[in-house]
Amino acid sequence: MIQKVIISLLIFLCATQYSLGSIHQNLRYFETIHADDLAHKIVKRGLKESSHPYNHIKEVHLHTHGRDFRLILTPKTDILHSNFKAYAVDGDGKETTVHVDRDSFLHGRVFGELESHVNMHLDEGVMTGSIHLPDDVYHIEPSWRHLSDFDNKTMITYKQSDVKFSWDHPGENEEEPRPKICGYVKEGAELETDDDDEDYERDKWTADQHHREKRQIDQYEYTPTKTRCPLLLVADYRFFQEMGASNTKTTINYLISLIDRVHKIYNDTSWQDRQEVDGFKGMGFVIKKIVVHSDPTRIKSGEAHYNMIRDKWDVRNLLEVFSRDPQHQNFCLAHLFTHQTFTASNSVVLGLAYIASPRRNTQGGVCSKG
Repeated sequence: MIQKVIISLLIFLCATQYSLGSIHQNLRYFETIHADDLAHKIVKRGLKESSHPYNHIKEVHLHTHGRDFRLILTPKTDILHSNFKAYAVDGDGKETTVHVDRDSFLHGRVFGELESHVNMHLDEGVMTGSIHLPDDVYHIEPSWRHLSDFDNKTMITYKQSDVKFSWDHPGENEEEPRPKICGYVKEGAELETDDDDEDYERDKWTADQHHREKRQIDQYEYTPTKTRCPLLLVADYRFFQEMGASNTKTTINYLISLIDRVHKIYNDTSWQDRQEVDGFKGMGFVIKKIVVHSDPTRIKSGEAHYNMIRDKWDVRNLLEVFSRDPQHQNFCLAHLFTHQTFTASNSVVLGLAYIASPRRNTQGGVCSKG
């Protein structure tokens, strides 16, 4: 179950990078809205500073896709760690602290829709986020990532059902294989090309089947005490330039909004590996540190660096170089964001991760020892 969900996370993270191609190739339909078209209203502002979520309530009205949306939003603070820090790093490795406005990250619901959920970032009238309704999910993001004919106050809106994923629509030549979107490295194995190999090491367990099943049942009888995975997010200079428009705060806000969507997937997942046990919910992520490289790292010692200038990286090599950073041991998971296309085993790979063995005390995967 853990492995399946992690692979789903990889696919989600890769799918969010669809902007590598033309928006007209990747969306069946989209609309544009301008920040001036949005109506904002402060419904409640507490007289005293308070961390209570309903101390500050904001309404946002917008019209798109033939619908009027009245969003009731409050600050969302649980996605950021209590000791959250963000840094900009120059080519010499010098870190500069970047202030992040926590109150600009909002969540809430659509007025009149009982089964709705909204995650939104609001910066000077420009919105980035998603509106979840029973029939579809509506996404909003700045237009400059995809369209050059609009100003920085323009946004695009599209429905999730209108996204055309490349793995669902292979090339014109039917004999060409569908592109491999995300790869993963398994302990002691090379880059895998077969996604069906999900139980690859289960038969390596030496314990008796009966004892193994009993142990699984016993584990699920307890409520986990640690439900949040502290993340380190690193954006290299390519991601900073292309997806962050060479703006540190824009890059940071993008990463936070992305992980917020991933967190919802995990938090809503019922971790039930067997029908005879109840399982548990409420597992998710919290961002502890963000590092944004504003320039390529200048190499002095001759050792490779994941943020150095290199025309072409082998995806496995980049993952291994990134994994050498000693600060990773302070986090549950370190994630590098870049903006380049990799090739591996004659297929295109947009993401790669370590997947741990189901055996205990093994390397690779979330929260494993360095």
